[in-house]
Amino acid sequence: MIEMREKEELKYSNAIPLWAKIVNRIFLIIFYLFGIAAIGLGILFLFGLQWFGAVVCLMAGAFAVWAIRLIGSSNKMYTEIVLKCELREEGYYTYLKKVKTGEEWEHIVAFDQMQEVLIARTSRYQSRGANRLGYHVVGAKIIMKWTNEQGETEYSLFGLEDRESLEEWIERFKQHGVPVYSSSANVSIVQVEDYQTGYAELPKVPHDSDTSSPVIGSRRMNSLKLWLSTGMKEKKRSKELRRDKRVFIPLWLAMLIGNLVITARWMPFWPLNGDWFGDDSPIYVLDGINFVLLLVVGAYWREQVKWYRSLRDAGLLLCAQLAGGLLAWLFGAAPAAMLGVLIYNGIVLAIPNGILFVIFRILRRFW
Repeated sequence: MIEMREKEELKYSNAIPLWAKIVNRIFLIIFYLFGIAAIGLGILFLFGLQWFGAVVCLMAGAFAVWAIRLIGSSNKMYTEIVLKCELREEGYYTYLKKVKTGEEWEHIVAFDQMQEVLIARTSRYQSRGANRLGYHVVGAKIIMKWTNEQGETEYSLFGLEDRESLEEWIERFKQHGVPVYSSSANVSIVQVEDYQTGYAELPKVPHDSDTSSPVIGSRRMNSLKLWLSTGMKEKKRSKELRRDKRVFIPLWLAMLIGNLVITARWMPFWPLNGDWFGDDSPIYVLDGINFVLLLVVGAYWREQVKWYRSLRDAGLLLCAQLAGGLLAWLFGAAPAAMLGVLIYNGIVLAIPNGILFVIFRILRRFW
């Protein structure tokens, strides 16, 4: 979402101050240096067969790359386009310019085109530092329902978090005879196109009689529950099924087969130290990779996940490793004691995986 700043009364722009640009550039430089150092150190650990250090450093480097990409994509919304929104005397005005190409686009929705305006809610998390819990700011999503020249219904959106500014918007709508409604629904992730089919499903009451919806600009410890229309829920589920078919299921099968092959072919040669693998064993690398892959293929962050998903995933992974270990034992390549070590290792891996699953399910209740 592009953050808009009020330059004049009811006039907004995506332009950011110079100090923010400088801070952003400093963060980019820090992440670049951190990423290069972490990846370089990880490679050195690999050459030195220090598997645990290699995994930690390479994961830290991957995080830095992700952060750089995130900051870069966020910057594009402020450096590659110029966006201005104004509520003028004649209506809602929008101006857009692409900096690279010089293309310009402007449009105004006159008040007499507006059928109604709905003030819905949004929720934004505000951090207060590493040692303090953050909070959620309740914002307003101004949804303008209007009719174009072809008689078709369209929607325009604008977001605010300042209650006084919102009252100015509402007052101007009322001055031009536009009905204003209010909704407690959190539409933070609803896109313009979703309103074409889902707007009628939004709960609403006349704005002046709404006394139960969260107050705009207020702070909450937990987020407002996200609202999705029927069409959005269907699209979300279809998208998840396509992703499962194209990515997660093949990745899951590759993970199981890979573990079976590694256990049967290479693990018998890894040194054992009693009931555990030796300190110089690659088991730490394998467990680290499996831990991350269990999270990815399990998609524990989804809204609907079976309660036993974590146990099932860890159990199937252990079965794949035991199958590989059994093959190695049958062909005389591995001692029987390795099967017990595999079971112990599977339990050790399942515990943090289960804890992470529970954490995601708890967090999901507040998303």
